[in-house]
Amino acid sequence: MLKIFGKLFGINSIKRRISIAFLSIMLLLCFSGAISLLELERVSHDTEQILLASKQNVDIAGEMITALKEQDDAMIHMAVMGRTFSDINTYGVKCEESISRLYEASQLAHRRMLNTDTPTATDSLVLFTNRINGLANDFLSGNVLRSVAEILAIDSTSTYSSRKWYIESYKPEYMHLSEEITKYMTGSQSTLGPDVNRLSHTARRAVTPVFISLVVMFVAMLMLYYFLHVYFIRPVQRINRNLGDYLSFRIPFEKDASCRDELATLRERIIMLIDKLR
Repeated sequence: MLKIFGKLFGINSIKRRISIAFLSIMLLLCFSGAISLLELERVSHDTEQILLASKQNVDIAGEMITALKEQDDAMIHMAVMGRTFSDINTYGVKCEESISRLYEASQLAHRRMLNTDTPTATDSLVLFTNRINGLANDFLSGNVLRSVAEILAIDSTSTYSSRKWYIESYKPEYMHLSEEITKYMTGSQSTLGPDVNRLSHTARRAVTPVFISLVVMFVAMLMLYYFLHVYFIRPVQRINRNLGDYLSFRIPFEKDASCRDELATLRERIIMLIDKLR
């Protein structure tokens, strides 16, 4: 049975054996190269996604910081410096815009964090954003100034004012929200850890096929060298030596030298030629 399969699938040609060997190595290299390129493309895509996510988180934090700073500047001009509704077309509008921007940025940060392993990380950020926006809206609606007027009407010796309200009520919330924005900036970067680990594994997968191919190619080259030495180089050297001995010293040509394929045919024809020359 083995002999039948050997005849069916056997290759009785050195040229074909060498061609198939080198073709197999080329196919192996092409296959491993294709896999590596695919994995490297995934690495490139994942890297872009991580960098994009990081940039978006930084942009959101920057938007919150800018809106908070603009709101605080407007509140200082209106509450501390005594400019209230007479400047509503400037600082009031600016404060309303900052309230809207700060709310939208905090909601966007909260939605992005919901898709991570720490979905509750921005709960405090949203809470302090709503609180400071509520204080700003209270001032813009006149509730703070009315409260100040009521307190002064009850107690004329009271030192309570919109400036004191800013220092005691608004400024602490401003500091709390600033801390939460800083935590969001640092925390959002830490949420990228799983993506970075996945990227590291993908990079290793991209290198693994190349490494395996190099090892297999090294083994294949050793085997190819062995078979070439056994089935081609050594028989050629033997035929050349025997033919040289015959031509120089008339030593009978060795007919029992083991050869295969084209070399066996060459050896037989040399023997036939020597027999005819006798």
